[in-house]
Amino acid sequence: MQHQTSYLNNDFGICIDDVTKNDLHNSSFQAYAYELWVQSGGLLAIRGANLVNISPVDFISISNSFGKVEQEMQAARDDKSVDGYPILRIGNVKNDNGDSISQFAQVPKLSCDADIQYNPKTKRPVWHTDSTFRKKPPIGSVFHCRKAPSSGGETLFADTRTAFEYLDEEKKHQLEKLEAICSLAHHDKKINTYSPDYPTLTPEQRLANPPMRVPLVLTHPVTGKRALYGVNSSTCSIVPIGEKVCSEDLDYWDLEGCEDESVSILRDLLPHVTGPNFTVKWSWRAGDIVIWDNRCTIHAATGFDHDNEQREMWRVTLHDKE
Repeated sequence: MQHQTSYLNNDFGICIDDVTKNDLHNSSFQAYAYELWVQSGGLLAIRGANLVNISPVDFISISNSFGKVEQEMQAARDDKSVDGYPILRIGNVKNDNGDSISQFAQVPKLSCDADIQYNPKTKRPVWHTDSTFRKKPPIGSVFHCRKAPSSGGETLFADTRTAFEYLDEEKKHQLEKLEAICSLAHHDKKINTYSPDYPTLTPEQRLANPPMRVPLVLTHPVTGKRALYGVNSSTCSIVPIGEKVCSEDLDYWDLEGCEDESVSILRDLLPHVTGPNFTVKWSWRAGDIVIWDNRCTIHAATGFDHDNEQREMWRVTLHDKE
């Protein structure tokens, strides 16, 4: 079958349409999809009429085309996984007992497309790079839509590779000397302050997940292109590469969910990075699969009428193939 393709914003992001369930297991299609993913700045959407009820095996099969699917769930999220698979549910679905079986964060709906661009006053949308707090941050993630609300719930994506290219040389040089301190405990507490059902780490989990450092400018290992990095809710401080940070500051950032003023270095860049020239708004349909490269994109969730409608996403995390 011939597949229709279309770019989402100039040369950033591409959608393959008319995809079948069988394609998800076809090695030729998998190789074709991977090449498009690399060529389009690390954002690929897959859409097809019969992808609505794909199985966990189908989902993991296509996901493994882009990296190695992580097998372990992150701390405090075990009860939100698809039974027997390393798939995290995101949304507001519950089981027959009324218990939540999906990870949910309450965020504002888009009122118009102007809301896509980061607003320094409201600090919304929450644009981010995934899991920079981990010892080996993932190379990407894959979302599959199981249930979509009638409106809202879009996912936003920004091209940090092209956005970096458009910065002046002085700014590029400044950013290359800096790194972000990223903490899972800080991340979870920060989200918990505005979404009280969001889990926070126990003292034991915090000890097992110490803060990590990542560069603000990352050179992509496949394309060789530089991109902005470290934009994450776990980022609690920006420091010169190698600079020490005291434990009292780390405790404050982790336990109170507060960040150091130095994080404004990244926040000040976000209106530029999330401008219309570098962004895509993806409106989900049930069955959609979207793969993004964590090394050269950032993304953000948007809200929906969660009191009256349901949204369920499946998500897997990707690492380098070894």
